[in-house]
Amino acid sequence: MAATSATSQTRRRSGSSQCCGLPADTSPEAIVRATERLEELVRLRADPALWIEANLWIRNKRKRVIPLVLNWAQREYYQHRTSRDIILKARQMGFTTLICALFFADTLLQSNTTSVMVAHDFDSAERIFRIVQLFWERLPDSEKAEAGKPRFSNRREFLWPKINSHFYIGTAASLTFGRGQTINNLHCSEFAFWPRPEEALIALTEAVPSDGRIILESTANGRGNYFHALWTEATDGEARFAPHYYVWFESPEYTARVTKREEREIMGNLTPEEARLVKQYQLTAGQIKWRREKRRDLFKQEYPEDDVTCFLASTRSVFDLEALQRMAARIGAEPAPKSLATIPKRSGRPVPVAPARLLVWRKPEQGKEYVIGADVGEGLPGGDASCAVVLERRSGEQVAELHGRVAPDRFGHLLDALGRWYHRAQVAVERNNHGHSTLNTLRNVRHYPRLYYHVRYDAR
Repeated sequence: MAATSATSQTRRRSGSSQCCGLPADTSPEAIVRATERLEELVRLRADPALWIEANLWIRNKRKRVIPLVLNWAQREYYQHRTSRDIILKARQMGFTTLICALFFADTLLQSNTTSVMVAHDFDSAERIFRIVQLFWERLPDSEKAEAGKPRFSNRREFLWPKINSHFYIGTAASLTFGRGQTINNLHCSEFAFWPRPEEALIALTEAVPSDGRIILESTANGRGNYFHALWTEATDGEARFAPHYYVWFESPEYTARVTKREEREIMGNLTPEEARLVKQYQLTAGQIKWRREKRRDLFKQEYPEDDVTCFLASTRSVFDLEALQRMAARIGAEPAPKSLATIPKRSGRPVPVAPARLLVWRKPEQGKEYVIGADVGEGLPGGDASCAVVLERRSGEQVAELHGRVAPDRFGHLLDALGRWYHRAQVAVERNNHGHSTLNTLRNVRHYPRLYYHVRYDAR
């Protein structure tokens, strides 16, 4: 969707169109008007958002067909989009419609383009198909002529033979569409609800070239799934996807009408959680009223207020979720940890940690004792990461964290350096599976002085 290529292609198409259909009136005024129309056409096609708002129509919540005008969330994402994005959002903010429009514009304005939108279920795929169908039905005749007459199939597919561009809509349960083709634009809708997300994403992304676009978008669906893992990676700075997060109260739509009397009553009788939201985010009485009317079990999942509790809200937790939210807010207000590329040593060269990462909240302090707990993963790109947490022994405060997909034996070398830096901290490594390799490195290669040993007792 690069503006340069879109503009150059527009000039080629528009230029040929103008040459074939010069106005009968060749007066200077007519030529000026024709030139202005051509310049406007080039301007619109150079910016997808302008082209979208000038040409596309949607069906709104009141079932009225209206021109597509980007709302605040759509415009915010449009201005900050990259070629690899992951979006965590509230329900019904218009992201599917926006992505449909962006891909539709790219497919028509750039010949030889294949766009694929994958929904989590059949009904959602049908809704997406109807959005794209309406785009085409209401498209101005001049734009239709540029693309040529499309071919439709029963698989929710659009094909424009004249420009050799395709638009597929499918479901995560059936990924046979577009097989064997290069995918220039890929949208994975409600990705957290896909049946086999990791397997499906690998199959799809292999077809997307480095200059293609991939968008993962979803509401939260609990912790521990692949969407949650990818979101955590993105927010931790791992560069596969750029994170984009949108909360419900940023939308002007999510508010209720209140009278002056209602406003006084609402703001004078806030719960502790509501008071925190008003203070932290300057929520209005209308937003608090709307929130109260919408409250139900999965409210925080479907209308997130932060990117932590929305993942907690859909799980059956034995803990008080509001207490966890308060804790998360308190931790979030603390200074961010420093990311170190190496582990310092008292003598010799520091030890590089890449491709793992080391986060440090507090460096080792004189007179304090530390302990390290470690869980070892297999270290493969698609497998579990290894993780070590450094705690100050007396207070239990976490002061550092080592995390990454590294080989178990190398993880032992990193733990050795980390433990020695934190005053020869006692290191406890989970010893099952890959932990045996890490422990062997610590015991027999690095000769680490303070390992935790699990003592087994006999019947006596």
